[in-house]
Amino acid sequence: MTKKQRKYLGNLQPQHTFFLNPYSDARFTRCPGCDEVTRVRKKPFVIHVDPRVLMLFNMSGRYCPQCDLFILHQSVVEDLLVRALRDRNPEVIGNEYLIVGTVERAFWRKYQGTATPDMVFDNMHDFEKVVIYEPMHPRWMRDETRTEDG
Repeated sequence: MTKKQRKYLGNLQPQHTFFLNPYSDARFTRCPGCDEVTRVRKKPFVIHVDPRVLMLFNMSGRYCPQCDLFILHQSVVEDLLVRALRDRNPEVIGNEYLIVGTVERAFWRKYQGTATPDMVFDNMHDFEKVVIYEPMHPRWMRDETRTEDG
């Protein structure tokens, strides 16, 4: 029995574990994987918006070097998409989108706004893994260890 080979969109080596944070009340200043303090990093991300819009955004997000985890906040991504598409492609605002990977900063600087999809895919790193984390919300629980006397 052979393992299925994973198919990638980008031609460069996959990088980073990725998490798109949908929670407005959880900012993940600590890594949800290892509990280390995350840092702010900026990286060019590739976003596909249905039906056929491919965009490059240089975005800041939380990064854990220990876990190689990049976290972007969904509210920030969607705000950037609305502002970028408002004048150029307003009919796709609100459509589904997917953050598919990253490109090297040198490529982004040289070709932002002029790159063709083939050029983007030739210079794109897919994510090694995409994960989902849920924040822990403290709640009151009944103490089962207490006796009626104490």
